[in-house]
Amino acid sequence: MGDFTTDNENTPLLRQVDDSLVSVFVESAEDTRRRWWSIRVMYLTMFVGALGFSIVVTSIWPYLQSIEPRDDTTFLGWLVAAFSLGQLVASPLFGLWSNYFSAELPIACSLVVGILANILYGYVGAFQSHQGVIMMVARIFVGISAGNNAVARSYTSGATTLNERTPAMANLSAAQALGFILGPVIQTAFTPIGERGVCLDVIKLTFNMYTTPAFLNALLGLANLILLLAVFKSYRVPDIGDGNDKDIQNIDEVYGKVDMVGTVVSILVFSVALFVFSLNETIGVPLVMDMYAWTRKAAVLYSGVILGAGSIIAMAMFMIVKPLSKRVDERILLLVGVFLMLIGFVLIIPMPWTKEYPPRPFYNLNVTSINDEVTTLTSEAVGCGWTVEWCNYTHKIYLSQYLVGAAFLAAGYPAATVMCMTIFSKILGPKPQGLAMGFLTGSGSLARTVGPIFVSQFYARLGPMWTFLTVSIILVLTLILILVAYRRLIPFMDRQKLTRGFSIQSP
Repeated sequence: MGDFTTDNENTPLLRQVDDSLVSVFVESAEDTRRRWWSIRVMYLTMFVGALGFSIVVTSIWPYLQSIEPRDDTTFLGWLVAAFSLGQLVASPLFGLWSNYFSAELPIACSLVVGILANILYGYVGAFQSHQGVIMMVARIFVGISAGNNAVARSYTSGATTLNERTPAMANLSAAQALGFILGPVIQTAFTPIGERGVCLDVIKLTFNMYTTPAFLNALLGLANLILLLAVFKSYRVPDIGDGNDKDIQNIDEVYGKVDMVGTVVSILVFSVALFVFSLNETIGVPLVMDMYAWTRKAAVLYSGVILGAGSIIAMAMFMIVKPLSKRVDERILLLVGVFLMLIGFVLIIPMPWTKEYPPRPFYNLNVTSINDEVTTLTSEAVGCGWTVEWCNYTHKIYLSQYLVGAAFLAAGYPAATVMCMTIFSKILGPKPQGLAMGFLTGSGSLARTVGPIFVSQFYARLGPMWTFLTVSIILVLTLILILVAYRRLIPFMDRQKLTRGFSIQSP
C-alpha cells in the first residue's frame, strides 16, 4: 500500500498522552510484526471498500444511458446513493458484530458479498429489462460490503497503543480517500476499450469501459479476502489497567465519560465532508456533458483525468498533513481543510457577469470502422438538453474555473477527513470503538446517500448555481460549528487532565 507500510506508522500524529494514565504495554517483536500486518490488511480493506464506490461513479450515468436511455438526472442520484444506503444499513451491524467476535468473520462475509455484487453489476447489460433497477440492487450490495469499514476502524483502534492510534487511523483515512480518488482514474484507464468492448456470448459476458472496472474490483475483493484469511490475526492492545474486560467496562467510573459534544460535532463534520465530496463525484460527468458538450466517452475519459490530477493533489496533502500536525493543532488543520473545500465550491458557482451559456444539443457523429471494410455510423446528442430549463438563464462555468475549483476541493477533502477521523478516535478514548465507528461510518454513508439524491434533484431543477451556492452555505455553517465547539475537540485523556486541573500543551 505504498506509504501506508512505512515505519512512520509508529510516529505520533496528535499530542503525547500522559504516560501516568496508561499502563506499559510489552509485546514480542514477532507479535508486533504480525499485529501491524493485520492492521495493513485493514488498510487494504478500506481501500477496496472505497474503490467499490468510486471506480464506476464517473461512468455509471453513461452506462445507464447506453442500456436504458434517460434525459432526467434525478434517477442518477438514487443510483449513486444506493451504495451509501447499503453501507448505512450494514455499518452499525458489522460494528456491533465485531464488538463480540473477531473482526475476521464479518470482514470475510462482507468481502464475499462485494465480489458477487460487482459481478452482478458487470452483468446488468445482459438483462432484457429493468436494467436500472438491477444496477441499483447491485450497488446496494456493494455498499453493504463496504460496511466493513466500521470493523476496520474499530479493529485498528483496538489493536494500537494510544501513541500508535492516531497515525494508524490517519492511514486508514488515507487508504479510504485514496480509494475514492483513484477509482475514477482506473475507470479512465479502461476508456479505450469503448462501449462495445469484447463480448463472450457463451456466458453473456461483456468486457467494456463500463463493466471491466467492476470485474477488477471483484478481483481486488478476492485478493483482499485471501490476504485476510492468510495473514490476519486478531490483537487487542490495552489502554488502561491490564486490559481485562472489567477494566474496559469500568472506564467511565475510572476516568469519566466521553465528551458527547465533541463526538457529535466530529460526526457532523465528517458527514459534511463526505456529503460535499460525493456531490462532486455525482454530478461531475453530467455537468461537463452539459457545460462543454462532451460525448459520453469523452466525459468519462476527461473526468477521470481531472480526478486523477486531483488524486495527486490529495496525496500531496496527505504527505503534508502528517508532519505538519506535529507543529500545528489538528483542529486548525481541520478548519483549513473545510475552508479549502468552501473555496473550491465558491469558485465553480456560475458567475452572472459572464456572457456565455451552456451549449444546446447538437448531434455528434461517431464513425467506427472494422478492418477497413465495415463502417458503422452512430450519432449522439451532446450539450445541455432542451428540456432542461436552467440552461436558459444559467451562465456557463468555464473549464479553467472548474479545474481550479476541483483542485481546491481535492486539497481540502484529505485534510478535513483525516483530522476529523483522528480527533474522533481520540475523543472516544480507550473504550471498544466498534459501535461508535459503526455510527461514524453510518453517518458518512447517510451523507453520501442524501448527498447524491439532493444534488441530482437540485441540479436537474435549479442547475449548478443554486446547487453550489447551497453547498457553500453548508460549509460556512460547518466552519462556525467547529469554532463554537473548538475547546471540546480534544483527546479523551487531555479532557480528563483538564477535569483534574492539569494543563495540556498543543503541538
